[in-house]
Amino acid sequence: MRTRSAIFYGPNQPISVEDVELQGPKTGEVLVRVAATGVCHSDYHAVDGHINARLSPTVMGHEASGIVEEIGPGVTAFAPGDHVVFTIRPMCGKCKYCSTGRWNLCDGIQAKRGHMVDGTTRFKKLDGTVLYMSHALAAFSQHTVVAEWNLVKVRNDVPIERLASLGCAVVTGVGAVVNTAQVKAGSAVAVWGCGGVGLNVIQGAAIAGATKIIAIDIAESKLTFAKQFGATDTVDASKNDPVEAVMDLTGGGADYTFEVIGNPSTLRQAFDATCPGGTACMVGVPPSGGEVSVPMELLFRDRRLIGSSAGTGSPRVDFPWFIEMYRQGRLKLDELQSRFRPLDEINEAFEDMLSGEVARTIVRP
Repeated sequence: MRTRSAIFYGPNQPISVEDVELQGPKTGEVLVRVAATGVCHSDYHAVDGHINARLSPTVMGHEASGIVEEIGPGVTAFAPGDHVVFTIRPMCGKCKYCSTGRWNLCDGIQAKRGHMVDGTTRFKKLDGTVLYMSHALAAFSQHTVVAEWNLVKVRNDVPIERLASLGCAVVTGVGAVVNTAQVKAGSAVAVWGCGGVGLNVIQGAAIAGATKIIAIDIAESKLTFAKQFGATDTVDASKNDPVEAVMDLTGGGADYTFEVIGNPSTLRQAFDATCPGGTACMVGVPPSGGEVSVPMELLFRDRRLIGSSAGTGSPRVDFPWFIEMYRQGRLKLDELQSRFRPLDEINEAFEDMLSGEVARTIVRP
């Protein structure tokens, strides 16, 4: 079938939106009409060269929701008309990690990067050129074909566009708080970076019962958003030393700090700002080859430096919980999705993100 998709050709080049050919689902695969796709820094990291994106051309996009249109042979968990949310990690259900509840680390699906498990892709340009698939999802597209282990069926009485954010921003941010770091009620939390994921770390800390939540950024607009999502204090890192500010606001350091930028220097700041017994959690995507230097004395007195991958999430458990919290008004999805654009405006959507004027832009393919 013919559909329309956003294609990455290389670093520091505009994304191109083109008509392409999409092959139907094979065994264990599902054809999805994409309803909404979140614009995430993880996509832009390839565009600006922050990470080494080896494959091109690639249909981009990973944070999405949609409606099933067709199922391939052997698929029994989904049917046409089902509402689904994409997951950024596969869930085979059989490997060591899935069997021990660490679905975010699943290694039971052996597929080449940018390919489906059979070693091919489902997209081609009209001239026959093969198109790779970002995260094997390719969600910046009107339609895509996804393996059934990358989908979660959700209730159909909640606006499907709102649920797109669950697949990355929410599970990565809220999950880092409640699953990875396991923030305790009454704690002091500091968050470096208040983009879409950082705002979800902040609201995750509020949900977990943190009594002091310090938001740190260099953009005043992002600090304003942070207050809407539960920050009790804000620090403009362009005007103040964030470590000193956190030390002053907490009386000696935060119980938990989260780095949601992916920068070695801010990760070091986050670790420096923990109290004895405190935990620093890296959530941001690190640059290719990035390193951080930590003085050994910081490791004394039970300080911990940990990483969080996809919010240590179990999507089939977490997504229904997120949806119920949204229905109760406890999870802010309407406020998170502060701007909508059509697929043809994907480059403008990235500009929205970089400007700091939005919490999250959502593309409607």
